[in-house]
Amino acid sequence: MNITIDPEFKALIPPLAPEELAQLEANIRSEGCRDPLVTWNGTIIDGHNRHEICTKHGIGFECIRKEFPDRSHVIEWIIRNQFGRRNLPIYERTKLALRLEQTIAARAEQRMKAGKSPDPSQKSEQGKTAQEIARIAGVSHDTVAKVKKIEAIATPEIKEALAKQEISINQAHQQITRAEKEQKREERREENRAKVAEAATPEDIIEAGAKFATIMIDPPWDWGDEGDQDQLGRARPDYATMSKEQLLALPLPDLSDLDCHLYLWITNRSLPKGFELIERWGFRYITMITWAKPHFGMGNYFRGQTEQILFAVKGSQPLKRKDVGTLFQAPRGPNGHSSKPPEFYDLVESCSPGPYLEMFSRCDRDGWKAWGESA
Repeated sequence: MNITIDPEFKALIPPLAPEELAQLEANIRSEGCRDPLVTWNGTIIDGHNRHEICTKHGIGFECIRKEFPDRSHVIEWIIRNQFGRRNLPIYERTKLALRLEQTIAARAEQRMKAGKSPDPSQKSEQGKTAQEIARIAGVSHDTVAKVKKIEAIATPEIKEALAKQEISINQAHQQITRAEKEQKREERREENRAKVAEAATPEDIIEAGAKFATIMIDPPWDWGDEGDQDQLGRARPDYATMSKEQLLALPLPDLSDLDCHLYLWITNRSLPKGFELIERWGFRYITMITWAKPHFGMGNYFRGQTEQILFAVKGSQPLKRKDVGTLFQAPRGPNGHSSKPPEFYDLVESCSPGPYLEMFSRCDRDGWKAWGESA
């Protein structure tokens, strides 16, 4: 008997697991091919595994012929036949059903051309097609939409994990959605990097509309508004300070990207002001990172040996890594009073994307833009 194999038809058959295929082969060798193959115009449409096993071992088989108007009807029959004979995972069922999308849509278009105009009060033909696919697969409309998106843009690794049922459809969809968002964020960051690179002054940055994905700020606090004029003989700083009202008016809303990380250096005494600043600048507080200094300093009560960095976010920009704690130990920076440890810049760059802005910086750093007088 001259039987042909159509690659497209064969590809519609989800592969058997190795143990399932081995059991089928053992059964056929022991009992013969009990179920006949199904053909259309001499081409197998059901029984590919049985045909391969029988051919391999020289075992006879029977065939049943079926008639269909065209290939689209054959494909539909193969898919529906698989649903009826095998307990396929939801992902595989939905993938198969989506193969019928063009066929269902084409038939709907034919009905429209035949004079059956759609009722405006009813769903669109596209909506009806999606609904029909969901009905065939026995899943929700939402599941069909997610699987369609997964098939269109997911990586081979995600699809393989789904096929092995190592992750769910929802988990796979979440992964590709996060990847899509991050791609858009990175495209925006790249545009801003170019704008920042061309800007020579803070005014140029504002004029160019450049935005920063990460901002670090060490405000020149005015201790006077906290009653700190005399902390064990503490001297006034040798740089210009700013009042809380001046800090609240800083243009961080104009400098920060839609998705942005903020690292706000702050003393323990000034924490209440810090939370107010964060809110005014359009960020939401997430957590606090503590710098443990090698020696304690001033204080009317306890002697300060820690300094805080309030970490706040705007939008939904994730960290680049998830293995960093909220405590770091490092010596003081090399530039005297209020100088921050270089190690913290390394930490920020490992966790947050650029372009980077440091406000009131005391030193230049490659890859960072400085703003304001040094603190």
